[in-house]
Amino acid sequence: MTYPSYIVNAFTKDISKGNPAAVCLIPQALQEENYQKIAADFNLSETAFPVPLDSSLDYKTSKKFSLRWFTPTNEVPLCGHATLATAHVLFNEIGNENDEIHFETKSGVLTVKKDGNGNLEMNFPKYELTLLKFDDLLSSHDNRFPEMAAPPFLIDVIHCVIPNKISMESVIYAPKYGGAIVIIDPETTKAEFESFKIDSKKALELHDGSFVRGISISLRPSNPLAQGFIDESGEAYDYACRYFGPWDGVNEDPATGSAQCSIAPYWAVVTKKEKLYGFQAFPGRGAQFRIRIQGDRVILNGSSVTVQADNLNHD
Repeated sequence: MTYPSYIVNAFTKDISKGNPAAVCLIPQALQEENYQKIAADFNLSETAFPVPLDSSLDYKTSKKFSLRWFTPTNEVPLCGHATLATAHVLFNEIGNENDEIHFETKSGVLTVKKDGNGNLEMNFPKYELTLLKFDDLLSSHDNRFPEMAAPPFLIDVIHCVIPNKISMESVIYAPKYGGAIVIIDPETTKAEFESFKIDSKKALELHDGSFVRGISISLRPSNPLAQGFIDESGEAYDYACRYFGPWDGVNEDPATGSAQCSIAPYWAVVTKKEKLYGFQAFPGRGAQFRIRIQGDRVILNGSSVTVQADNLNHD
């Protein structure tokens, strides 16, 4: 049997930027091992499998779908860029006739709709945040979040990514997401930020992924223009981030929508802004996020571009 499959760069309009995801249109549920094999064959950070749930079981007319995401090594409970890529395929490649579609996922129902400007708007959960306390790390934001003691090994894991010369302001933890956000010196330049490299082997030796599945690094530049944190039109970013997830088989992700569900709420508290413009500084690519905090939800607005359409052979 052959099924349509696509590779889509999400959170960009440039075929050389954003984050590539594979989208496989197989209209019936498969065994988990089959999903995992297909994802390993694509070998991208995520492969998405939407299945129509409406009575028509048709990708063009259905409004409801189940959706699962797999890295090359395992299934994940939430993936932003692959959700955006999936909605892009349904709306723009298949011509889904609805203005809004709903995905039933392990993170609840995720709604994606057209925004009227050619982009798509995703409604995602907002994760609760906790400040991790280290003996030798001071934080200027102690009173903004509940606190918990950091596990002793975590500082060594963090230094698998962040050079010792870079100062850290605080470390935030999203327990439900299983991610840590390391807030670093706001004077860090874009060149310095993009020079960070993870020692994945050491990180995996130090930790098994039971506490954190990924580590984000983020800063709010004090002078975006001078530090290089502006887009092509000269607009400054509210914050920049990078994301590392070797525990899910992804050393670094070029654009991580799910991570914004904890990073953006953090900066919303700090800046007291409900609308944010974020930049994921994956070296050589980069991705932009237009984000709105709406109650207990995070609204991510983004665009995508199809880079490959093919047929997937699967028995």
